[in-house]
Amino acid sequence: MISFLILYWIFLKLDFFILINTLKNANFAWFFVALVFYYASIFLKSIRWKLLLNDAGIDIKLKDVSMIFYLSMFVNSIIPAKIGDLYRSYLLKQKTNDPISLSISTVFLERIFDLSTMIPILLIFAYISFEKGIPFEIIITLKYGILIIFALILITLIFLKINRYFVKNTEFKVVGNILSNFERGLRTLKISSIPKLLFISIISWITEGFTIYFIFFALGLNYGLIFPIFTDLSGSLLTAVPFTPSGLGVVEYALIFILNLKNIGITESSAVVVLYRLISYFSIIFFGTILNFWYDFNLKKYLK
Repeated sequence: MISFLILYWIFLKLDFFILINTLKNANFAWFFVALVFYYASIFLKSIRWKLLLNDAGIDIKLKDVSMIFYLSMFVNSIIPAKIGDLYRSYLLKQKTNDPISLSISTVFLERIFDLSTMIPILLIFAYISFEKGIPFEIIITLKYGILIIFALILITLIFLKINRYFVKNTEFKVVGNILSNFERGLRTLKISSIPKLLFISIISWITEGFTIYFIFFALGLNYGLIFPIFTDLSGSLLTAVPFTPSGLGVVEYALIFILNLKNIGITESSAVVVLYRLISYFSIIFFGTILNFWYDFNLKKYLK
């Protein structure tokens, strides 16, 4: 409901006839290129998750990792509160029989790598895009992002310090087992893996950033390379907001706000948002629905 209220407010004053004409005149060859880059970024993130799983001692094929990762994105697109992340660990348990709490630790580490690479990229690209005129709203957002990174790292270090004492003294063995497995997943991260994980994280986010870059091409908009990538990653960052599925409504508002900072009109901004969400939301729903049915139908075969 919140998502649709935000979307209704965004598009309230929009001339849909002009928007449809703008979309009809788009070069859909470039739209397809944008789609390819978006899905390439998903594949790169699947590779990163497999590396984290390997460090945690979970042995699984990349094909299966990619499918489970995509299904988690599908669930996150239809249900708020990042339920897809839990679903990812549930599917992994079906495949490998490893504890859910162990694989959840790899998802947690994944989020730390996401923020630790995305925020610096956004900061650099914001400076290049706006130079000394970086809007106040963007500065505040990035500052909070940096604080969240440090908070997550600090919480992780505190957890690793006190968890064993808590597990040793708790009367609730189930809770103790969950926390022990989560801690084991965090501790198995190899120092030698960190540079590789950071590199893949950076490449995956830059790759995803090209989605809006080529959408700009599709609509005949020329704003260089850096600003479209900055816009794309800003939208991706807001999908972390758990109030709506895949940040629906919140992302659209933010994208139009950012595009307006470069004096891109409401029609062109809305066209960018429509094409971006066709890729980053509706394609996930469409292909995810098909994959989910296929997975359920072949579940016994898949678990062999």
